[in-house]
Amino acid sequence: MYGVWIRAGATVPIAVLIAALLNFILPYVLPYLGPEDEILYQSFAALQGNAIVLGLAAIGAGVLAAAVAESNAGRI
Repeated sequence: MYGVWIRAGATVPIAVLIAALLNFILPYVLPYLGPEDEILYQSFAALQGNAIVLGLAAIGAGVLAAAVAESNAGRI
């Protein structure tokens, strides 16, 4: 389980970097996605605002999945 925590700790700065990159790039991309009331535009606009939260939630879900997999390792 220690390896999972180390990988998660190493992944957090990468998630922050990707979120910063998305927040920089998406304002230039959004006008090309169509009108503002379309679902594609709204999805990417929501991604722009919540990229760091989604990244950290994904890392947390990975740690939880590894913990469940390790806790059930000896069971059949």
